[in-house]
This record gives sequence, structure tokens and C-alpha cells, in this order.
Amino acid sequence: MFNWDVKHFVLSHLVWIAALSVALVLGHSWIQEHDARLLADAQVKQSSQIVKSLQDQIISVQNAAKQQTQVITRIVHDVKTPEQAIAAIPQLTDVPLNARPIPQAPGSVSVDVMPLVQALGECKVAQVNLQACQTELSAQEKIEEQKDIQIAALKKKPAFWKKVGTTLKTVGIGVAIGALLVHGL
Repeated sequence: MFNWDVKHFVLSHLVWIAALSVALVLGHSWIQEHDARLLADAQVKQSSQIVKSLQDQIISVQNAAKQQTQVITRIVHDVKTPEQAIAAIPQLTDVPLNARPIPQAPGSVSVDVMPLVQALGECKVAQVNLQACQTELSAQEKIEEQKDIQIAALKKKPAFWKKVGTTLKTVGIGVAIGALLVHGL
């Protein structure tokens, strides 16, 4: 008698039990999707802030390089005499040239000063630009890393409806097997 009451109760409420089971699975899937989406959005927001910071850093490096280049160009442009060239050499290079004027040749030093100053100025400009480019490259690589993090975060988000479809297939197969077992036996 007890077995008949339990069996009767289960069979009469099977639809509600199945509906409740499906609702719980769907609810769980939706909560997972929601949490994953919130996590992905937070990662994208954080990554966007880092990208903005790195882009600002690139702009400041470019501005600093431009200012340094202007100073070097002004120093080279203002050199008109051998004495000014000898005085400008330490501002353009760290190489100890010990440039001294040659008494027998009033326009020369131990090296030809004017081409030396021009070459040193160009060298210093190239050095400043190279350093700026290297810093920019480093920042660009960091931006690319952050964008990769954003892409990975967005790809992580599971497809809610795909999970629903898979779950419904699984439940349907389970119900079909159960029905076959009940009616077959």
C-alpha cells in the first residue's frame, strides 16, 4: 500500500518534478552566464583603462622627444664660430673629444668642427628618436597584451542559449529513456 501511494504521487507529479528540474538547471546556467558576463565586463573595463594610460604615456614620450629634438636643433643652428662649436660639443655628446683649436688653422680643431657638430647633432636627434620609439614600442606591446586579455575575457563568456539547448536535449533524452523504461517494463 505504501509503495502504491509513493508511486502514484511520483507519477501524478512527474510533470511538475521535471519542470522544476529543468527550471533549476536553466536557472543555474543563467547564473553562470551572468557571472561570466560580469567578470568579462570588469576585465574589459580594467583593460581599457590600462590601454588609455599607455596611450597617454605614448603621447607624453612623443612630446618629450620633440622638445629634446628642438633643443638639439637649436644648439646646432646657433653654432657659427669654432669657439661656439667647441663649447657646443659637450652638449651634443658624452664622448670626451677634447677638441682644441689648431693655432696654424684658425677655422679648424683637431677634427673639422662644423661637420662634427652637424653629425653629432644628427646623431643625438637619432638617439632621442630611437629611445622614444623603443618606449612607444614597449607601450604598444602592452596595449596589444591588454587587447588580447579583453578578447580572451569576451570569448570566455559561455553562450547561455547554447547551454539551454544542450540541457534540453539531455533532459529530453532522459525523459524518453524513462518513458521507454516505464512503458516497456
